[in-house]
Order: sequence, then structure tokens, then C-alpha cells
Amino acid sequence: MGEVSRARDTRLGRDVALKILPESFARESDRLVRFEQEARSIAALNHPNILAVFDIGQHSGSPFLVSELLEGETLRAVLDRGAIPPRKAIDYGVQIAQGLAAAHEKGIVHRDLKPENIFVTRDGRIKILDFGLAKLAQRPGAEKAQSDGITLTSSHTAAGVVMGTASYMAPEQVRGEAVDARTDIFAFGAVLYEMLSGKRAFRRDTTPETMTAVLKEDPPELTNAAHPVSPALDRIVRRCLEKNPEQRFQSAKDLSFALASLSGTDSSAAARVVAAAPQDRSAVVWKFVAIALAVVAVVGALAWFFAPRPAPKARMQFSIPVTGEVSHMALSRDGSMLAFISPEESSGLPALYVHRIGAPAAIMLPGTQGASYPFWSPDGASVAFFANGKLQRVAVAGGPPQKLADVLSARGGSWGSRNVIIYAPDAGSAIWRVNPDGSGVAPVTQVAAGEHQDETQRWPFFLPDGSHFLYWNGNFGNLKEDRRSGIYVSSLDGKDVKLITVGRSSVAYALGHLFFADDEHHLVSVPFDPSKAILSGSPAPVADVVGFQPSTYWADFAVSDNGTLIYNVKSGGTLSQLVWMDRTGKQLGTLGQTGMMCNPALSPDGSRVAVDIIDEKANNVDIWLLSTKDGGNTRFTFDPQEEEMAVWSRDGSKVVYRSNLAAGVGLLLKPANGLEGEKTLIHYPGTDDMLPSSWSPDNQKILCTHSTPSGSSLELVPAAGGTATRFHSGTGSETTGMISPDGKWVAYASDESGNWEIYVTMFPGAEGKWQVSRGGGTQPRWRGDGKEIFYQGPTGTLTAVPVNTQSAFSTGNPVPLFQIHGRFQISSTDTFTYDVSQDGRRFVINRYVKPNYVAPITIVLNALAAGQQ
Repeated sequence: MGEVSRARDTRLGRDVALKILPESFARESDRLVRFEQEARSIAALNHPNILAVFDIGQHSGSPFLVSELLEGETLRAVLDRGAIPPRKAIDYGVQIAQGLAAAHEKGIVHRDLKPENIFVTRDGRIKILDFGLAKLAQRPGAEKAQSDGITLTSSHTAAGVVMGTASYMAPEQVRGEAVDARTDIFAFGAVLYEMLSGKRAFRRDTTPETMTAVLKEDPPELTNAAHPVSPALDRIVRRCLEKNPEQRFQSAKDLSFALASLSGTDSSAAARVVAAAPQDRSAVVWKFVAIALAVVAVVGALAWFFAPRPAPKARMQFSIPVTGEVSHMALSRDGSMLAFISPEESSGLPALYVHRIGAPAAIMLPGTQGASYPFWSPDGASVAFFANGKLQRVAVAGGPPQKLADVLSARGGSWGSRNVIIYAPDAGSAIWRVNPDGSGVAPVTQVAAGEHQDETQRWPFFLPDGSHFLYWNGNFGNLKEDRRSGIYVSSLDGKDVKLITVGRSSVAYALGHLFFADDEHHLVSVPFDPSKAILSGSPAPVADVVGFQPSTYWADFAVSDNGTLIYNVKSGGTLSQLVWMDRTGKQLGTLGQTGMMCNPALSPDGSRVAVDIIDEKANNVDIWLLSTKDGGNTRFTFDPQEEEMAVWSRDGSKVVYRSNLAAGVGLLLKPANGLEGEKTLIHYPGTDDMLPSSWSPDNQKILCTHSTPSGSSLELVPAAGGTATRFHSGTGSETTGMISPDGKWVAYASDESGNWEIYVTMFPGAEGKWQVSRGGGTQPRWRGDGKEIFYQGPTGTLTAVPVNTQSAFSTGNPVPLFQIHGRFQISSTDTFTYDVSQDGRRFVINRYVKPNYVAPITIVLNALAAGQQ
């Protein structure tokens, strides 16, 4: 494509590379325009693993390009000397993948990644060359397969011939189909294969034979007696080289993370602090790194990595400041990987991130929006989590999550050494089991009956044998009078059930000790013999205080098998602010103050908003009524039990809401003026739950979601009190039924298709069914005239759907409005993130607010050892 010379930039006083392109570029305006566009795109990347472009221009009819000057050699020159050791190949691979990721984020695909276009500097830095220029190498009108990505730049490729690059073309390139970032990932796999084996993956005697191999054959096994390749690295190479793009890594960022996780090193620099015995070379050297967790708009710092020698005897504790919220942490069994939940910047939804200890950045796993309570597989290759009413698993190396089982408001899980998963699918259920492929779903324990029917079980944690496990079992009564609530041990066969200690906390086990929070929320440990299921000694403090959620009895800590402990000192709910927004997403104003709030509900006349407000100090939830006119706030409920999920009657005179009663839950009705006491409409003393969502037009019935351990359904409760009746019998779980303004239709969310979608059926007879959403949806709301349905899409986008009910029910195409950026939905009663005005022009959004201060994360190495550094 031209000649390259060493040149001197006299203005800035630096040496540069000057590439002079053929005059044919200037004579063909289309090619020149594309060259300039691509050069500008690459110049904007500014990534350490991509050749920096400084300037472009023309001189005497010849276009030129000025770039940084590199000292070193191409990867082709390196490979001409033979295979590269796996450790160095991984290092090079991580750098290449990071460069690709930076370009792909800008929408730029290389199209011709190969060793000739990869440069290795003298200090081992990788630089990718000729980004975006590949497609310019062919004249307009050439065959599609050639014009879409074959660069003819090296001595290994004859002018005008495909030879030399066919070995790195993806199948879709060979077929002349559209290419995307995954095309570069295939080429990357071919390059990585060649680095490890010293041979090209698909090279044959002729170009047609090579292309046929790309389409139909797999490369030979990676065998290198001098440099053995690990199975994990081989799996990464094979995944890159999948013929179907859907089966490859879906992003270069995920690929970079998967490679970096194999080496324990990373190409990015990091400040290191070393603690070692200065005079004894055989003494242990402990290295730890405080590295910012790059969670898009979240999280600060954390990282340490271990020298390959025994752990030091002294306890070491560090406080790592963070800039955003980190919650629901889980450590892999060997302590090398951290999983946690944090807000995704683009949507504000909680998502699952993983951080390889020692790497400079955390990686968000795609498709995990809405995640909670992650836990690791025994081998550290996968993470299980709960999201969108499902227990799911996802490979750390990349790929879409796999759905394993239905859940409602899940309360933790554990993945044992016998490759069995146990989990608590609901706030009031027993412990269940499932195999990692989704088969074998069945209960393991039983919830007590009779006088103890309001007990729940949650927070299971496998012991090392993979058969026995710990869990919390109890109720929400007075702990001092309740000697049944506490940490239990049981087994997969359900035969052994034993109370270990009374308490209210999630639990973990490591190095012969139980870890849990005591009544004062101190993190403690106590010696425990798992073979005999007995404690010895008294609880000893591990931390002065640990973050604790009193409403769920969950303590915010994680521990690995080697005694590494990580915990938060504070674990409250996320902050939010009620804001007015128009259909374009423009903020029009605010309502009330910042706080921990859920379920905003506009009164029919639009003058007030009912909202659940959480009082951390009082450990309670109450309903408040906020004025939309004068800013006045009125507390509506005062019971010491949690009261939430308020729904206005059609005339605005009454409010129905859910309440935690002495045993179980109930629906309570109260006049909106607050001048009279509440009335109980229905009471469930067991583990069932009931959430109101909509009134009938005559104010005689209330449509509710009835949740049980086996699923949820829509039921009608008489406003005068009495027995609930089933409204609709679907094939999946159904929630948040909303009766239309004219009382003829019900919009609701159901997971009958495997994903949550919005459907409509007739009211009151539930005849017929129409799907409203496309690609997922929850939280349906009607416009006041019934001509639109609103819902929240899976990525947090508020969406409007036109509705026509004149002769028969029909809908138009869904129209995305704006990102809600709602607060985390942390419980089964945290249901609605927004409400809409009667005219459909304004929305009350419960918008996530990033806190001004987040308590630091604490890391304790050798948590059970004496002493501290």
C-alpha cells in the first residue's frame, strides 16, 4: 500500500514513520475519502496497543500518513523463528485483544489481523498496524470477499492475490458475508494458534484449499513438546476458531479477560507493595496490588496476587477505597477471582462483574443485568447468579448465560464439589437442588409445618465434601424467645438436619471455622468440625462490624478456602430520587428527597405519589405520600412491620398495600386521607406472598400477584375482604397485572416463553392472549385513555406501545423512549421503578443516585491467623 520512511517532525521534535501511499488513491476520490475517514477513526483510538496515527495529508498528488515510529519487528518475523512459549503468547494475546476491544468499541473492525500486521516492540509491547485500511486495498467493484477485507501489504502476499492472508480469514469472510468484531476474533484465534504451535492453523498448498479448510476443517491438536499448552488455553483457542460467529467469544474484551485469567499477569502496569522477611530468602513474599476496579462508572479498587509459596502466618488487613457501590460479593474457592454486583453505567441496572485478582480491571459479564447473589463453580470457570426470575450460570471465559431453574425472590446458592447446585428459590421456601445443566430440579429440605409454618430457609453453603451444607432456617419473630432460628447443617439426601447455633445471619465455612454475623452485626468465626457437625470454643471477632441486611438476614462478606476474607462495613440499599421526566428523557423536576425508596405510584388526579421509604436506623419500611404540587410529605403507615407496595383505588379515596403481619403477610386497606385505621383484607400465615397492583373500575376487586415457592399467579381479592380467586391460569409465572382504564383488559408480565414479556388478556373473563413486548419486558402501565401500554425493557429502557381496542385488540410497534436508570431491585416487593401521568406525557422515575461516599471494602489475608500488618 505504499512506502514507509523514517522521518523527523520538526515542529514537535520527534521521530515518526511517514507512509506515502500510491498516487492512485488521489485519482480515485472514493478510495481517498474512505482512507481519510478510516485514518481519522484510528487516530481517535489512542490505545497503547494500536499504532498511533498523528496526521494525514497530500503532497505532490500522493496521500501520506504520519504515525508513531516503532523499534522492533513484526510478529511474522518472530514466528519465522518458531513457536512462542505459552506464557509469552498469552501476554501478546492479551495485548492484541485489548487493542481489538478498543477499536471494536468505536465500531472499527480490522478485517485483516495477521502476524504481518502485528508489531512487537523492543520492550515487548504489541502494536496492531493498518487498522481500518484493509478494505482499501482492493479497487471498488472487486469481488466482495476481497473488497471486504484483504490487505496486500507484506512480502508474503503477491500483489492482487489472496495468498498469505487466507489462513486468517473467518468463514463469513470466505463466503463474502458481512463481517463484524467476531471476524477479528477468528483471525485472533488463528494468530494465537500459530504462536503456540509454530504452524498456521489452516494453511494448505493452494488458496482455494486453504479457504476450504477454513470453512470445513478444524486445525490439528495443539501439541508442542517444548512448550505444553494447558487445556484451558486450548479451549480459548478453539472457541475463537468456531465456524459459527455466535459460538465464538462475543467481544474482544471478554477474550482479553479469559486470557489474562490464565497467567496471573497483565500487560498493564500496576503499583505493587511487597511484604517480605528482608533477611530470609526462603521466607514468604506476599505481594498485593491496590488496583482500581474499572466497572464503567463504578468501583474503585482491589487486587492482590500471591507468590507461588506458602501464605504468611501473619494476618494482613487492607481497606480499599471504592468510588461506587459494590455488593453481593463472592470469592472463588482458591481466592483468585472475585465476583460482585454493581450498577451498569448505561442502564443503571445491577450487573455481574468478575475481577481476576491482579488484573487492572473488572469485566462485566454480558447478559447479566438484574443479577443478585452470585456464587462460584468449584473450578472457578463459571459463576451462578439470580436474575429476572431465573437461576442462571455463565462462563467466565464468555458466552451467553444459561438458565437453570425458576426462582422468585431468591436467597442465595452454593455450588458443591460434587457438581451439584443448591439454592433458595424464594424468601419463604425450602432449599432446592439442580444440576449445572438445568436437570434434576428438586427440593432437598422441607419447611416446617404446623405452628412453625412461617419459617423460611436461605443462604445455603456447601461444605467441602460436596454433600453436606450449611443454611439458615428460621422465622422473623423475637430472637430471644425463638430457639429454632439459626444456622443448620443438612445433606443432599435430606436425612441429616441439625441446628448448629442460634442466630440470624448468612454463613460461610473455611479452614475449619464457621463465619457469620452475630446479633450486633460483628463478623465472627468459631471452630467447626464438619465431619461431626459440632462447634468447639466460642465465637471470636473477625471484624468489628459487617454490612448486614436485617430484612433478609444477609451479611455482606465472602471467604475463600485459603482463609482470604473480603467484606463491606455497610450494606444498605441503593439511594434514589423521584424525578419527573418527559417522553424524550428530559428531566423536568424532582419530588421529595434522596433516599432508599421503592414503588412510586401516582394518585388518579396526579396530586400525590405513594412510595415505600426505607428507614435504615429503624430497620423498617413505611409508605409515604408525597405532594406533586407543594412538596409536602406525609407518612401514611406507622406499624413497626414492613408496609409497602401501595396501590390507589380508581377514585383515589383508598390505598391498599402489603404488610408483614405477626405471622406471614397480608393485604391492608386504608382511607387515603389517613383519618381512619387500616383493615386487613386477606392474610397468609405461611410462606406465600401477595402483592397488589391494580383496582377494578368499580373499586370492588383488587388484582394481585400471589407468590408461592412454585411460582406466581394473578388473583382477585375482594375489596370488602374475603377469599381470593384465581384470575388467569397461564403456563408460567405471572406478575403485576394492570387492569385497563375501561376495565376490559389486563396487561401483565409472564415468563411462559422463558423470558419475561408483557401480555394482554380480557377482563374479567381472561379470554384470549396477545403479546405486547418484543425482546423482554416487565412493569406494565396503562396510559389514562388506554391507548398506550408502557413497560420496562430488559436493559432498562422505558418503552411505549400504541394500543387499539376499538373492534379487536391490536398493538403497534414498541417505541423506546429513554433509559430509566432505576435503582437496584433488591427484593420481591421492589416491583415498580416508574409510574406515568394520565396523559402519558410525564413519568415519575425512581432514578438511581450515585452516593457521595461509599464505605471502603476490607480485605483480610489469613483471616484466622494471629497478628496483623
